[in-house]
Amino acid sequence: MTTCYFFNCGRTYNIFIMMVEGVKMNYVGNIIKKYRCMLKMSRKTLSENICSEKYVYLIEKGERTPSAYMVGMLGDRMGVDLFDYYQYLDCINPIAVREYIKRFNMYSRKSDFVALKKETDTAVNLPDFHRKPWIYEIEINRLSYMIFIQHKYYEAMRNLNDVISNIELKYSMDIRVAKIYILLSICCMLTGSLPNAKKAVSSAYKIVCNKNKIDKYEQIIITVRISSISMHYLSGEFDDVIREGSELFHYQHEINSYERICYTYFYLSFANYKKGSYDEAIEWFKKGIYSVLIDNRPMDVYYMSTQDVFDAMMNDRRINRGVIREFREKYNIG
Repeated sequence: MTTCYFFNCGRTYNIFIMMVEGVKMNYVGNIIKKYRCMLKMSRKTLSENICSEKYVYLIEKGERTPSAYMVGMLGDRMGVDLFDYYQYLDCINPIAVREYIKRFNMYSRKSDFVALKKETDTAVNLPDFHRKPWIYEIEINRLSYMIFIQHKYYEAMRNLNDVISNIELKYSMDIRVAKIYILLSICCMLTGSLPNAKKAVSSAYKIVCNKNKIDKYEQIIITVRISSISMHYLSGEFDDVIREGSELFHYQHEINSYERICYTYFYLSFANYKKGSYDEAIEWFKKGIYSVLIDNRPMDVYYMSTQDVFDAMMNDRRINRGVIREFREKYNIG
C-alpha cells in the first residue's frame, strides 16, 4: 500500500526524491545491501529483469539514485517495502531503528509497558536513539512505564514539562510530541488537574488534526481522541462524550481499525447512562464487554472498571449473566 501511495502521488514522490538525493541516498543503498545480504541474494538475482547487476552495485555504493519504480521493484523482489524507510534515511542504522519503532508501537498498542521498557533499555544502545527526534521515543517509553506501572504521576508530570519546554521549534509538530502531550494529559487527569489536561489534549490535537488520512498516524489519532473523550467524561460533559465518541466510532469503522475500541464503547455507554438513555447505554456496554472478551486488555479494563457507573451497569439484568461471569473470571473482577 505504501509503495502505491508513492507511485500515485507525484508531490510525495518528489519529496521522497529530494530526501534521498545526495548523502542520504547512501542509506537507501545500505538498506538494499543489508536486506540483500540477509536474504543471501546475489546482485544478479536482485537485478534480474529490473536493471543491470552493476547498477545495483552503484546504488548500494550511493553513486546512483534509483527511480521510484525501481525502488519499488527491488523492494518487491526482496519482499521489503523500501518506501517505508524514507523517514529513517538520516539514521545511522535505519533498519534497526525501524524494527525498534515497530516493536515499541506493538507493545504500546497492547499496553504492555513492562515489555516496552525492556525493549527500550536495549534500544538505548543504538546511537540513533540518542539523537533527535528518536530520543523522544525513549523518553515516551520510559515515562509511560513511570505512569502506568510505577504510578509516579507527579514525577512524570515534571519530567514531561521539562521535555516539552526543551523541544526545538522544528520538532514542535512532530507526532512524538503529540504523544508527550497525551502522557501529560493522562497525568493531569489522574491527579485531578482537568484544566491542564484540556490544554495538553488541545496541544496534541493541533498536531494530529490534519493527519486523518495518513495511515501511519491512525494509532496516535485514536489515542488523542480517546484522551479527549476521557477528559470530557471526567468533566461531566456527557454530550461532548457522546458526540466525540460517535465520531471516533465512525472514524474507526471507516479506516477498519478497532484498536482500543473498548474505550469508545464504554465511554458511550457511561455517558448515555448518565443522561438517562439506559437502553442505548446497555447496548454500548455489551459491545465493550464483548470486545475485551475477544481481546486481552487487562489495563484498559482496570481503568474502565474504576468509573462510577461501571458496577451498576455490570449488574443490569439486560446483560447476559453468562457473559458477565466469563468477563469477571477473565479479568478477576469481583
